[in-house]
Amino acid sequence: MSTSSRRVPVRYFRLLADVLKNSGIETAVLLDSAGLDHANFLSRDGMLSSEEVDQFIAAANRLSGRTDLGFELGKNIKVNSHDKLGYGLLSCADIDEFLGMASRHYHLMTETWVMNYRRWYSGGEAVYTPTAAMSPETLQFYLEVLALAHQNQMNLLLGPNSHGYDMYISMPPPKHLNRYLALSPVRFHFHEDAPLGIRVVMGADLLNITLQHSNPSVMQQVDEECNALAKRPSRTDIGWTEYLVMLLRETNGGQVTLEELARQIKVSPRTIDRHLKKEGLGFRELSNKVRFERACDMLCNEGMTVAEVAVKLGFSDTANFSRAFRREIGVSPSEHQRTAGTSEVKATISPA
Repeated sequence: MSTSSRRVPVRYFRLLADVLKNSGIETAVLLDSAGLDHANFLSRDGMLSSEEVDQFIAAANRLSGRTDLGFELGKNIKVNSHDKLGYGLLSCADIDEFLGMASRHYHLMTETWVMNYRRWYSGGEAVYTPTAAMSPETLQFYLEVLALAHQNQMNLLLGPNSHGYDMYISMPPPKHLNRYLALSPVRFHFHEDAPLGIRVVMGADLLNITLQHSNPSVMQQVDEECNALAKRPSRTDIGWTEYLVMLLRETNGGQVTLEELARQIKVSPRTIDRHLKKEGLGFRELSNKVRFERACDMLCNEGMTVAEVAVKLGFSDTANFSRAFRREIGVSPSEHQRTAGTSEVKATISPA
């Protein structure tokens, strides 16, 4: 399954369309602006491809002029938003079982992200990681959707005055940060340089809370039915260059090793290396291209000095950075900065 064929149920985006309709943006206008099929969007079983999701988000942002639509959608997602899976989740014995079942069948909510859950004696963590390449606009949208969907569902299950927990999100603090601060006792931590995704850490006192509508037989039946619905998409079928470029770009030029990136997406270094070779690239080559693409951006678009960029990218001194930059780009950093806007020199990333 390629990135382009990964899909998301339309039902979630209809929630956002309803929000926008209440603010004066008609759904038909939104769909026409996004170039989406009206019948598919209104169908109970409709699905959007990754490209269609990009188009929908871009159109929604453009028409509304808002930057908090991911937050808005996330806070409208409830357990019963997940169709058949939602009934099974509501029937779980406790939050621990709820998160375990959600992680097993997360691909029924979206094929472009994965949720991994692990439990230990004193607590546990849920980690949300993208499994497909997406635009920066779509990525930030999803980070907010998934963070707020997690918070909202826990809030509805346990009540607003339940135990606090920590959520770490790999993005800078948004303009609407005050909306997050109002969601106490959940503690949101925004770290732009953190591993891409969301990490939610909860204590055992919260994970062991019994759910009101627990029903083991219903939970087991739905679990079996969900197992038969669809298999989790394999990460080995994605376009690896495109996907890894997205992950590397989120490090903002940091020097990430193959082993570190492999741990982040829970595959072996050999798996990444093997798939990149099929696409005509090596990891070091790809990492350098992304790193110096970021260097070019800082030099030309952010107005940073050569010395400042060298420090930002972790070089020991300016001379080392300048030599490495010349090897990769073909000119010195200062020359590249002087010719910005007129030169054809730039870092490009594509399979050989």
